[in-house]
Amino acid sequence: MITRYISIITMPGKFSSIKLSRSSLKLFQDCPRCFWLDLHHKVRRPPGFPYTLSIAVDFLVKQEFDKYRRQGTLPPVLARHIKDATLYDGPELPQWRDNFKGVQHFDEDLNAMLYGAVDDVLKFADGSLAVIDYKSSGAREIKIYDDYQKQMDIYSYILARNGFQTHPEAYFVFYQVDKSGGGFQNALPFIEQLKAIKVDKSWVGDVFEQAVMVARRDTPPDLETPCEHCIYVQKAGAFMPALKNEGNAPIPSESEGLPTKSRSSRIAAASEPIVLAE
Repeated sequence: MITRYISIITMPGKFSSIKLSRSSLKLFQDCPRCFWLDLHHKVRRPPGFPYTLSIAVDFLVKQEFDKYRRQGTLPPVLARHIKDATLYDGPELPQWRDNFKGVQHFDEDLNAMLYGAVDDVLKFADGSLAVIDYKSSGAREIKIYDDYQKQMDIYSYILARNGFQTHPEAYFVFYQVDKSGGGFQNALPFIEQLKAIKVDKSWVGDVFEQAVMVARRDTPPDLETPCEHCIYVQKAGAFMPALKNEGNAPIPSESEGLPTKSRSSRIAAASEPIVLAE
């Protein structure tokens, strides 16, 4: 169920025109309050570890798929299951794959843009386009998570809003680490798998509109269903009343006048009990 945000809406200058990425829309669905804080005050959730190995796999797979694109054929992992399509080679593809540009939809009524970068696109004989996304995993079992589904729904929605006919399915090419070799041996083999999903674009436009409305609020939305990050902040804040009283004042660094201590004195101080202010 989608919560309706229809009041306390303003249009501050810097938010009169809004550009939201697919990941921003995901954050809004996770927690509208975190979404608002991120946009208005750059109060961001702690980042996860960078998926550097996955990024490297994506880079290499794109290079491999581009070779087949130039030949007008499909990579074997696709050709085994898809017979009436080719890899899309339109002039828009470089922008669609650019993380800072992507495929874009500007809604004139909302004065807002939704965008996201795709890994690849198939073009079927009937002219319809299907999004391809590469995924690498070390898990024993390949799963299509809800976030994966929403990712493809959003991409397909944006393509459709650009006037393209979209295929009813989207495709994941999974590269699953093969752990059967009995050792590393300076090589990391993968098992290729193709997974198709049915695309559902019906929800995207409404959620996009709701996200834009929340982005233009002067105040954050109520904390109706706290996410794990909001819960952490609440619980941590209960144990730090002194910080609450100080508000958002920055903590001065040693270079700004705090007395420096030797390593031995810092270790000794760390062993002393912590006394919280009343």
